Amino acid sequence: MRKVNDMRIRFPQLLLTAIVMLILTGTAGSLRAQESCRIRVEAILAARQDAFVDPQLIHHIEALQSLFNFTSYRLLSSDHVDLSLGRSQTLTLPGNRRLKITLQNIRGKRADLALEMMKERLMVFNTRIQLLNKGSLFIGGPEYNAGNLIIRISGAY
Repeated sequence: MRKVNDMRIRFPQLLLTAIVMLILTGTAGSLRAQESCRIRVEAILAARQDAFVDPQLIHHIEALQSLFNFTSYRLLSSDHVDLSLGRSQTLTLPGNRRLKITLQNIRGKRADLALEMMKERLMVFNTRIQLLNKGSLFIGGPEYNAGNLIIRISGAY
Protein backbone atom coordinates (compact mmCIF):
# COMPACT_ATOMS: atom_id res chain seq x y z
CA MET A 1 0.00 0.00 0.00
CA ARG A 2 2.91 2.30 0.61
CA LYS A 3 3.89 2.27 -3.09
CA VAL A 4 0.44 3.45 -4.19
CA ASN A 5 0.54 6.39 -1.75
CA ASP A 6 4.07 7.32 -2.88
CA MET A 7 2.87 7.22 -6.47
CA ARG A 8 -0.06 9.53 -5.64
CA ILE A 9 2.32 11.99 -4.02
CA ARG A 10 4.87 11.85 -6.83
CA PHE A 11 2.40 12.24 -9.70
CA PRO A 12 1.34 15.83 -8.77
CA GLN A 13 5.01 16.73 -8.29
CA LEU A 14 5.88 15.30 -11.69
CA LEU A 15 2.94 17.07 -13.29
CA LEU A 16 3.93 20.37 -11.69
CA THR A 17 7.53 19.90 -12.83
CA ALA A 18 6.36 19.19 -16.40
CA ILE A 19 4.17 22.31 -16.42
CA VAL A 20 7.02 24.48 -15.12
CA MET A 21 9.35 23.06 -17.80
CA LEU A 22 6.80 23.84 -20.53
CA ILE A 23 6.39 27.38 -19.24
CA LEU A 24 10.14 27.91 -19.09
CA THR A 25 10.59 26.50 -22.58
CA GLY A 26 7.89 28.83 -23.90
CA THR A 27 9.43 31.78 -22.08
CA ALA A 28 12.88 31.06 -23.44
CA GLY A 29 11.40 30.90 -26.94
CA SER A 30 9.71 34.25 -26.51
CA LEU A 31 12.88 35.81 -25.17
CA ARG A 32 14.74 34.62 -28.24
CA ALA A 33 12.03 36.11 -30.43
CA GLN A 34 12.55 39.45 -28.71
CA GLU A 35 16.18 39.52 -29.85
CA SER A 36 15.38 39.68 -33.56
CA CYS A 37 12.80 40.94 -35.99
CA ARG A 38 11.90 40.91 -39.66
CA ILE A 39 11.71 44.32 -41.29
CA ARG A 40 10.08 45.00 -44.65
CA VAL A 41 11.03 48.11 -46.62
CA GLU A 42 8.98 49.32 -49.57
CA ALA A 43 9.99 52.20 -51.82
CA ILE A 44 7.01 54.05 -53.26
CA LEU A 45 7.06 56.71 -55.96
CA ALA A 46 4.51 59.40 -55.09
CA ALA A 47 3.67 61.92 -57.82
CA ARG A 48 1.01 64.30 -59.10
CA GLN A 49 1.18 63.38 -62.80
CA ASP A 50 -1.89 61.13 -62.81
CA ALA A 51 -4.22 59.29 -60.40
CA PHE A 52 -2.67 55.83 -60.66
CA VAL A 53 -2.59 53.66 -57.53
CA ASP A 54 -0.51 50.51 -57.66
CA PRO A 55 -2.78 47.54 -56.80
CA GLN A 56 -0.14 46.33 -54.32
CA LEU A 57 -0.63 49.57 -52.33
CA ILE A 58 -4.43 49.57 -52.26
CA HIS A 59 -4.49 48.53 -48.59
CA HIS A 60 -2.34 51.55 -47.70
CA ILE A 61 -3.90 54.20 -49.94
CA GLU A 62 -6.02 55.76 -47.20
CA ALA A 63 -2.97 56.24 -44.97
CA LEU A 64 -0.86 57.51 -47.87
CA GLN A 65 -3.48 60.05 -48.95
CA SER A 66 -4.01 61.28 -45.40
CA LEU A 67 -0.26 61.82 -44.89
CA PHE A 68 0.89 63.05 -48.31
CA ASN A 69 -0.47 65.39 -50.97
CA PHE A 70 0.02 63.21 -54.06
CA THR A 71 -2.39 61.63 -56.53
CA SER A 72 -0.29 58.72 -57.80
CA TYR A 73 1.47 55.95 -55.84
CA ARG A 74 3.64 53.26 -57.48
CA LEU A 75 5.51 50.51 -55.64
CA LEU A 76 9.11 50.57 -56.92
CA SER A 77 10.75 47.98 -54.69
CA SER A 78 10.05 45.73 -51.75
CA ASP A 79 12.68 43.99 -49.64
CA HIS A 80 12.93 42.44 -46.22
CA VAL A 81 15.74 41.89 -43.77
CA ASP A 82 16.06 39.81 -40.64
CA LEU A 83 17.80 41.80 -37.93
CA SER A 84 19.20 40.82 -34.57
CA LEU A 85 20.02 43.24 -31.77
CA GLY A 86 22.90 45.57 -32.58
CA ARG A 87 23.16 44.33 -36.17
CA SER A 88 22.72 46.38 -39.34
CA GLN A 89 21.58 45.58 -42.85
CA THR A 90 21.81 47.86 -45.88
CA LEU A 91 19.24 47.87 -48.66
CA THR A 92 19.53 49.44 -52.10
CA LEU A 93 16.78 51.92 -52.96
CA PRO A 94 15.89 53.66 -56.24
CA GLY A 95 18.04 56.61 -57.28
CA ASN A 96 21.37 55.09 -56.14
CA ARG A 97 20.35 55.34 -52.51
CA ARG A 98 21.13 52.98 -49.66
CA LEU A 99 19.16 52.55 -46.46
CA LYS A 100 21.05 51.19 -43.47
CA ILE A 101 18.78 49.77 -40.74
CA THR A 102 20.07 48.90 -37.29
CA LEU A 103 18.00 47.13 -34.63
CA GLN A 104 18.91 48.88 -31.40
CA ASN A 105 16.42 47.46 -28.93
CA ILE A 106 13.12 45.64 -28.52
CA ARG A 107 10.98 46.61 -25.55
CA GLY A 108 7.59 44.98 -25.27
CA LYS A 109 5.76 45.64 -28.52
CA ARG A 110 8.19 48.29 -29.81
CA ALA A 111 11.40 47.94 -31.78
CA ASP A 112 13.90 50.82 -31.76
CA LEU A 113 15.52 51.22 -35.18
CA ALA A 114 18.23 53.54 -36.45
CA LEU A 115 17.85 54.53 -40.11
CA GLU A 116 20.50 56.11 -42.32
CA MET A 117 19.85 56.95 -45.95
CA MET A 118 22.84 57.69 -48.15
CA LYS A 119 23.17 58.76 -51.78
CA GLU A 120 26.67 58.04 -52.93
CA ARG A 121 28.72 59.56 -50.07
CA LEU A 122 26.15 62.10 -48.92
CA MET A 123 23.85 61.58 -45.94
CA VAL A 124 20.22 62.11 -47.01
CA PHE A 125 18.86 61.53 -43.50
CA ASN A 126 19.73 59.91 -40.20
CA THR A 127 16.91 59.21 -37.74
CA ARG A 128 15.64 56.90 -35.04
CA ILE A 129 12.15 55.37 -35.05
CA GLN A 130 10.04 53.11 -32.87
CA LEU A 131 8.10 50.48 -34.77
CA LEU A 132 5.17 48.63 -33.24
CA ASN A 133 5.09 44.86 -33.68
CA LYS A 134 3.15 44.15 -36.89
CA GLY A 135 2.89 47.89 -37.43
CA SER A 136 4.18 50.15 -40.17
CA LEU A 137 5.09 53.74 -40.80
CA PHE A 138 5.75 55.96 -43.79
CA ILE A 139 8.73 58.26 -44.21
CA GLY A 140 8.49 61.04 -46.79
CA GLY A 141 11.71 60.94 -48.72
CA PRO A 142 13.72 62.79 -51.34
CA GLU A 143 12.70 63.87 -54.83
CA TYR A 144 12.83 61.17 -57.45
CA ASN A 145 11.57 60.91 -61.07
CA ALA A 146 9.14 63.87 -61.08
CA GLY A 147 7.84 62.88 -57.65
CA ASN A 148 9.09 61.85 -54.25
CA LEU A 149 10.17 58.59 -52.70
CA ILE A 150 8.13 57.43 -49.75
CA ILE A 151 9.58 54.66 -47.64
CA ARG A 152 7.19 52.28 -45.88
CA ILE A 153 8.77 50.33 -43.04
CA SER A 154 6.94 47.49 -41.30
CA GLY A 155 8.09 44.84 -38.91
CA ALA A 156 7.21 41.71 -37.00
CA TYR A 157 8.91 40.16 -33.99
